[in-house]
Amino acid sequence: MEKHAEAYRTEASELLTELESSLLLLEETPDDDEMIGRVFRAMHTIKGSGAMFGFDEVAAFTHEVETVFDLVRNGKLTVTNHLVDLALAARDHIRKMINGEEVDQAEGREITEAFRKMVPSSKQPPEVQAAVEVDFHLQAAVRGSVCLATGWRIV
Repeated sequence: MEKHAEAYRTEASELLTELESSLLLLEETPDDDEMIGRVFRAMHTIKGSGAMFGFDEVAAFTHEVETVFDLVRNGKLTVTNHLVDLALAARDHIRKMINGEEVDQAEGREITEAFRKMVPSSKQPPEVQAAVEVDFHLQAAVRGSVCLATGWRIV
């Protein structure tokens, strides 16, 4: 089984690299259906293969991101800078999970909750959604992962 787990880690690492470049391109061209599809497929594959090879926590976490990008793919949500920033944070979290690194559980819950609140069925009033977006960006800035003033990221 370890052989399969290692193969999954290798594949997922490649997908996460692809995901990062797709997200950065998507930030520049938010209506690019091809980039949206690439992001969705990367998340879908990471989730599905993760579940198949015993990476259940990775699969559950990635499912939240995949759900939102499925809505984007189907025209029910639009790509925003907030969504891209959140997806990049999710990508970093997934990478740590796959590599067996220590992950910040609170950060993982924050990311998951932010994605869940993007799903229309959550029926969050606009002022609550705006507060969630501001809160996520402030927390990320404090952690040093996002510089809001210039738009660069330290990965």
